[in-house]
Amino acid sequence: MVCNGRYLYRINLVTGSDVLEFVRIASHIDGKVWVVSGDKRLSAKSILGVHLARMAWNEIYVESETDCFFELRKFIEE
Repeated sequence: MVCNGRYLYRINLVTGSDVLEFVRIASHIDGKVWVVSGDKRLSAKSILGVHLARMAWNEIYVESETDCFFELRKFIEE
């Protein structure tokens, strides 16, 4: 989904291994990539930030400047 010129997808991170893989992939995406929930926003390239989001937030979305669907499709809920 495109929102305000940015790409936004709901994601599901079940395990700590999911977090590590998600961050590894996000780190290779050009531009800025965030995990967001409501008005909260953390870097998707930060292991600590993504792990915190996984533990504390009910819904997690990935938001990026470029379309990251292909790279992160394993974690995106459809």
